[in-house]
Amino acid sequence: MTALGVTVLASGSAGNALLVHNHQEGLLIDSGLSLRALRQRMRISGLSENMVKGILITHEHIDHIRGLRVCAEYFKVPVYASRLCAEKLRYLDPKLGAVVRFAPGGEFQLGEFKITPFPLEHDAVDPVGYVISRCSRKIGLAMDLGQAGRMTEFQLRSCDTILLESNHDLNMLAASQRPWYLKQRILGPQGHLSNQQSSECLARVLSPNTRNVILMHLSQECNTAALADASARAELQKLQRTDVNLMVSHQDKPLETAWA
Repeated sequence: MTALGVTVLASGSAGNALLVHNHQEGLLIDSGLSLRALRQRMRISGLSENMVKGILITHEHIDHIRGLRVCAEYFKVPVYASRLCAEKLRYLDPKLGAVVRFAPGGEFQLGEFKITPFPLEHDAVDPVGYVISRCSRKIGLAMDLGQAGRMTEFQLRSCDTILLESNHDLNMLAASQRPWYLKQRILGPQGHLSNQQSSECLARVLSPNTRNVILMHLSQECNTAALADASARAELQKLQRTDVNLMVSHQDKPLETAWA
């Protein structure tokens, strides 16, 4: 079978984790949940713990690595990260086991999955997005980024399923009680994509292959699922792409699996 699925277990500033999988094995992308929460959400989603064959890290911020060492030890699987990110991970947790390092822009194989990491614009150490492919199917994810550059758009354009940040609503962010410096960081080129930026990016990367779009990393204070959905859905309607399955990820519960 050529099916390739992705199950978002959690997405947001309180913790991020998702599983890209076929019917037998899968790769965990980020480990920002406790082991207990991760296992619980996998059970809810009907995912076997034996599926996990490796953990890929996008960057070292705590909401992406909070449970990393414990989860890697429990599943007995290797951790993969870009070279500089791997060094930072070992600095943050000296007890973390060996981290397999890769260069963004290269490709490597993990079981049935081909992994293509690519650089992202975010205020972290060597952050990356991923395109994960199996047979003729591709899943692309860019979860924390301040702007979607040409490389990001090039990588996402060929994907059947696209996971893209839609972090904040500009009006809600402006009206929030967050300090000025934090607002500037979020709005900056290495911060987070707004709903508007995310929708504009989608308009540029949608292809005839695109089946699913999943909006990621919504701010709980400066966004709502309804606003993010409305922004992206309006863009899809403009492009006459109502065939695309649009989904919005959650912080507190897993999303149903999107299959390509």
